[in-house]
Amino acid sequence: MKKDLMIGGNVIEKDDKIVQMLLLNSHEADHLYRKKNGTYYWCHHRKSGDTFSIPEIQMEMFPPEPPKSNPLTEEQIARAPHLNMLEKYYGEDWKPEPVEGLGDHY
Repeated sequence: MKKDLMIGGNVIEKDDKIVQMLLLNSHEADHLYRKKNGTYYWCHHRKSGDTFSIPEIQMEMFPPEPPKSNPLTEEQIARAPHLNMLEKYYGEDWKPEPVEGLGDHY
């Protein structure tokens, strides 16, 4: 790749990381790059020369991990009828009893 290549006003920098490659044949490939600011662009490497696709609207192609859920407090469990329905129906001392011959059924 050439240094200081200008495509649509964007400078392709050496810090840009290849996220994905699609090898079409021995002379042609597509490279998905991620810039430091989190935007992406494609480099279409062809035998006749390189071209670049920079979308006008950047979509989040690889979204971050969803936040971890916090464990529920006793107060939240007490207020949530769907979390302790068996305890409310049968009482606090109720325990499930195994049934002989009944296998897993999920």
